[in-house]
Amino acid sequence: MYHILRCPGCKAFTYVDRFQKWKLCPACGHAYEVAKVPAYLEVEDYHDAEHIIRQMEKHLYTYKKKDFTPEESEELRRHYAEWFGKKKVR
Repeated sequence: MYHILRCPGCKAFTYVDRFQKWKLCPACGHAYEVAKVPAYLEVEDYHDAEHIIRQMEKHLYTYKKKDFTPEESEELRRHYAEWFGKKKVR
């Protein structure tokens, strides 16, 4: 399992293994404690995390937004759960 989160320094999206304690941001080099940063989503593997991060960045850029609202974050989780359920059935 991987958690998608955002660097508190530069706000770049990234992912970490659920057991990882610290993260060094690949964009700005900021080191931070993972437990102190809220996770946007928990995903099954890093391929999913990379794909979802690209989609999240694209959405924010398209709508000229800085971050997701709590409602949008909940909708994101709901869509991922549906997609993941369909993926497992195949």
